[in-house]
Amino acid sequence: MKLKVFTLRMKPETGIFDDKELSEFQLGKDVLEVSEHFLVHEKTPTLTLVLRYRELPDGASRSPEAVRKDWRAELDLEGKRIYDELRLWRGRKAKREGMPPYLILNNRELAELAMKKPATLANLRDIEGIGEAKSERWGEEILALLASLAPPPPAKGERPAPSGTAAPMPPKNPGGGVIHGFRRASPLRPLGEDAQGYPLAH
Repeated sequence: MKLKVFTLRMKPETGIFDDKELSEFQLGKDVLEVSEHFLVHEKTPTLTLVLRYRELPDGASRSPEAVRKDWRAELDLEGKRIYDELRLWRGRKAKREGMPPYLILNNRELAELAMKKPATLANLRDIEGIGEAKSERWGEEILALLASLAPPPPAKGERPAPSGTAAPMPPKNPGGGVIHGFRRASPLRPLGEDAQGYPLAH
C-alpha cells in the first residue's frame, strides 16, 4: 500500500476544486481510502488529500477504459436499485461540498454497500476504502439511506420473494377466470352457451 498527497485549489469562477491532476493519477491505481484537510491559503479555499492506494496489474493503466469497471452490472435487481440511490445521494453531496464524487464513495464502494447493506458504523468500516474519516463524516447518512431502501418485512406467514425476482402471477383456468379466490379476468359463460353466446345444440 502506498501514500500520495494532493493539494487542490478551488477555481473562483466555478467554486469547484481543480482535480485534473488527481484524476490522471488514479489511472492504473486502486484508491483504497482518502483523508482530507480543508484550509484557506492566500484567500483561496484549498483541499489537501492523502490517498492510500495500490498499483493495478501491469497493462491496466494504458487508458481510462482499461481501469474502468461497471460495478453496477454485477448486482442483482435489488442491488442495482440501491446502487442508483446511493449514486444520486453521492452526486448531491459532492455538489454541495464542492468535491469530486469519487472522493466521497467510489463505484466499487457503492457496489459493496448495495451488496452488503451494512446496518452499523462498524459494519460500514468493514468495507474496504471506508475508514474512520468517511464513516465519521458521512456514515450516519449512508446508514439512514440504506435503512430507508430496505424492502418491508414479509407479512406473517408469507414467504419473502427471492431477491431480484418478480412476484408470481395467479393461476388461470381455461375459461379465462382466475381461480383460488383471485379476481376473475373475465365473466364465466352461462351453461348452455358457446363462446359467442349462441345456444348449444343438444
